[in-house]
Amino acid sequence: MSKRRMKAIETEDHAINWRQRGAAVTLYDEANSDAWVRMTFEAGTPPEHRLYMVCDDCGAVFAQRTTPGTCTVCGDCGATYDHRHD
Repeated sequence: MSKRRMKAIETEDHAINWRQRGAAVTLYDEANSDAWVRMTFEAGTPPEHRLYMVCDDCGAVFAQRTTPGTCTVCGDCGATYDHRHD
């Protein structure tokens, strides 16, 4: 479970609408019913091919904006994952 606190942040950008059903997340635009994308999480997908980091320990989901290096650390629980290919 996430331990981050909720706080209001004022920004000029518009919010991103999303909903989760099981292993799938859908991003969508309320004003345009044709504007949506659905992503499904599959166990075992190599980190360099993931759009999101999913923590195996606590279940937290984070956007992965870059290809991971040799290690990933969960922002919620601090779990560390080694991605080195020996």
